[in-house]
Amino acid sequence: MKKLVAAFAGLAVACGVSFAETYETLKAHTLQTSIGDISFGAWGRSTFEFGHQKQSTKIGVDLTSTGNTAVTLGTQAITSYVQNGGSAYDASTDDATTYATTVATAAATQLGTALLSGDATAIATLQGLGLTVDAAGVQAYGELVGNAVGATILYSGLKAFDTNGEVTDTSNYAAIEPDWSYGNRIGFWIIGRTPNEHFGFDFNLDADGRALFVHKLWDSTESTADTNYNEDGKYAVAIGDQAKMWGLFDNPLFQTKVAFGRMREQELRGTIGDFGQRESSDVKSEDDIFQEIWTATGLFLSVKGMEDSVLNGFYANASIDPAGLIGITTDSTGTLTYSDSATDTDRSKSISLYKAMRNFQGGIGYTVPGIAQIKAQYWGDSIDTSNYRYATSTYKTARDAGFGLNDYYGRMEFGIDWLGFMGGATSFLDPKLDLEKTPNANLIELGFKVPIVTDSDLRDYDPEKFYNWYTCLGTMGVIQKGFILYKAHVWGGQGVSNLAQYTDMGNGMNLTMAKGDGADIIMAGFDALAEVCINPFGKQDVFVGLSGNYNITNATADGTVSALGNTLSVSDLKLQQHNFAAELYVKKTFAANNFMFAGIAGNWSIQSLEGTVNSVVDLSYKAKAQKFYMPIGVELFF
Repeated sequence: MKKLVAAFAGLAVACGVSFAETYETLKAHTLQTSIGDISFGAWGRSTFEFGHQKQSTKIGVDLTSTGNTAVTLGTQAITSYVQNGGSAYDASTDDATTYATTVATAAATQLGTALLSGDATAIATLQGLGLTVDAAGVQAYGELVGNAVGATILYSGLKAFDTNGEVTDTSNYAAIEPDWSYGNRIGFWIIGRTPNEHFGFDFNLDADGRALFVHKLWDSTESTADTNYNEDGKYAVAIGDQAKMWGLFDNPLFQTKVAFGRMREQELRGTIGDFGQRESSDVKSEDDIFQEIWTATGLFLSVKGMEDSVLNGFYANASIDPAGLIGITTDSTGTLTYSDSATDTDRSKSISLYKAMRNFQGGIGYTVPGIAQIKAQYWGDSIDTSNYRYATSTYKTARDAGFGLNDYYGRMEFGIDWLGFMGGATSFLDPKLDLEKTPNANLIELGFKVPIVTDSDLRDYDPEKFYNWYTCLGTMGVIQKGFILYKAHVWGGQGVSNLAQYTDMGNGMNLTMAKGDGADIIMAGFDALAEVCINPFGKQDVFVGLSGNYNITNATADGTVSALGNTLSVSDLKLQQHNFAAELYVKKTFAANNFMFAGIAGNWSIQSLEGTVNSVVDLSYKAKAQKFYMPIGVELFF
């Protein structure tokens, strides 16, 4: 039974926390010295998959009744223009508006000349269009022809994307997962503690696929053609989540923590995350419920109420991170210049306090033991080029449109955790969780996020960051001391999108909404996983798991878009995306927190788009993708 408890306590740790907290929990190897203890260990994760994938697309371009009339008139006008010595439209050299005006002018001139001569056909043409038989009618005719030629050119341009049926592409493939560490992450951690455990340091190094590109910091001028993954991989070691020093200071009411450096502090963070990349993609994480405190070179402070004081259960934290402008210099004109690496800059460089405060993070929470935890925090952010979290190109489009530092301030987050089914523990990470006394334990967490966007038009540029609101509900638990383990998330959000990231039909054809004309977008979904011990009365080290998830994105819009180099109006635009995934796997555990697994999985994606462009064309786009694959992976702690 002790092995069972240890196995599932370790599994719960793996389920609920990142590597940063895991190594603080698993103090596997400790050296005792005269000034304190040093603990160290290693951790690794890797997954490989191979399978078969298939993608298909279908684009339909059909004329509306209005468009059919316009194209008939426009085609006639262009034909007549060419017959009379004019040139045909060339999309590579001609401006559509200018060409339509030229053809319309020629058509109106020709009709006017014929009308002056009393030509019966010219009179019938005007009367057939409901126009007066005079100069005003001729002018109106020219305008109609101009619009008709524009409609004809639009139809011709869009028709080039019409696939006249379904286009399919299939292939067998091999890949490495999880994508956040390029498939293979090996970490080494070392932590130091004074005898009273009131001062210490935490440090870890990671060697992963992502670090293969670290050399670019030292030689940013090297061509990608010169990248040699075998050679560059020799230096593939990078600082991981933690490189901090800290101290604890007590008084009768509360304990203060001060930390310096790179860190991820998780006292208030959500606990219910994924299960080590064994399940399918698009699964929500701990941070979707409540974000951790995350700094690169910051200062962190926290206050925690003492257990025997009136502040028992109270917790507050704050951090400030000036890393934004490290690696940046400013010339006499105020232009920012980005250096190859932070080590190349003058160490006397500083960041303005205002910009540093834009990366401020602060939270507060209160826990009623065995009942609930409530919490709230501010997570500072900006789209300014000084924000180290993003590449400078990430929000360049928004900045080019006139948005800047003070149009987005980050977000507010609120959360509540229900602890009533945890046997007095505050989470699965709480050492008070005793599966002998509480054989069935369950944790429920709810988080709600609201971005602070001062210019609502900015929401068009990233619906998954500048949403109006987002919420995520998570649950995790064990049944009969872990014979069955389960977890799930249900989430949803609402925002505005320019649709560019959702409507890429290939060949540069996508729909980018104009500023202020974003589409209303709703996102929602769920994921779930359950693991069952198949030898509960034996060694209890073999488990079968089943996971699945589904999400939907729905958008509607009327407004102005940019497509094919033109500004177009769209109406009744509707977009839907459906993503499904499922996986069945077998897992073999050994030594509590170590395991190997193999499974079979599938992903399916369906997207549809339809709308009317310039009242001329009914445009439809359908895309389907499916993938069947076998993942094989391992996770080890030493």
